[in-house]
Amino acid sequence: MSRGDSEEKRLDSRAQPEPESAHSPPSLPELLEWPEERVARWVEGFEIPVVMGWPFNGTRRWYLSHRRSHPDDDRDYLTTLARRQAECHRMVFAHGVRVIMAPLFGGELLERGEAYMEYVLGGLSGLAEDVLYREMFEAGLRVRFYGDYEEMLDTPSLRPVLRACESLESATASGEGPLLMIGLFADEPYPAISRLSVEFAAEHGRTPDRRELIHAYYGISLPDLSLYLGFLQPQLFDVPLLATGKEDLYYTLNPSPGLTEPQLRGILHDHLVTRREPEVADYSSLSSDAQAALVAHNERFSGITLGVGRMDPLTGTWLPLLPGDDEFG
Repeated sequence: MSRGDSEEKRLDSRAQPEPESAHSPPSLPELLEWPEERVARWVEGFEIPVVMGWPFNGTRRWYLSHRRSHPDDDRDYLTTLARRQAECHRMVFAHGVRVIMAPLFGGELLERGEAYMEYVLGGLSGLAEDVLYREMFEAGLRVRFYGDYEEMLDTPSLRPVLRACESLESATASGEGPLLMIGLFADEPYPAISRLSVEFAAEHGRTPDRRELIHAYYGISLPDLSLYLGFLQPQLFDVPLLATGKEDLYYTLNPSPGLTEPQLRGILHDHLVTRREPEVADYSSLSSDAQAALVAHNERFSGITLGVGRMDPLTGTWLPLLPGDDEFG
């Protein structure tokens, strides 16, 4: 069995002989009441494992809110954020998600200056020290990195970060649990993808198919992206080759570290139940009341676009325009 086949077997493994998903799907109120373990069995019971793209964004504004609501917490930004990220990742994995694709930093980090770059990247070295991450590692969580990080971190000041990444990958490689894929400088993947394609063709005498190219780029076989959870502006980025156009997209209005358990369950229910309902094939076959309801909906939201926003004059941040805002009249 190849390394890729073995990895797919690990990701697709199921512990329950009769998965929860084999039964009638729960309503959202029911799912919100289930214990965590039952939700995990339900999510893991689906034939295709859930792969969640989740860049951890809005962290500085989240930290501002955290400090104002927890004035006695004297931990610095990186320490506080690492702990909250660990809590969030543990919550998501505990709900049956098998893979988190976590784009962390892209090339825009370079624009903030070398000192800031060294500061935030230095936080990666602390992942192995956080008590919650250590508990997850001991329970089988694996961590891998992807992107052009090896080249970008190969400098005298950043090589300790590169060594920390390599050490964390090696230390968790034998785990049998879920997978945390951390993206570092994965925002311009095409030179690497082109090079890998040429190298594959030279070795095999043909171009790689999509699965082979995914394995070559990530160093591991991965299922397709299931859902992507962004923050504020609707964007999808830094998950090369895994997006198929069939993934479901969600965007929180609060920063990513503020994700709540009911919010996560609502997303999973929408992804696994609500959006799997078949579309109406013939609207003329709907009842008169149903047609009237659709017309009323169309009229109510006429001219409104999800994703349009404004710059808030007080905070200087982009905020979405939502139904009921003054700008809509």
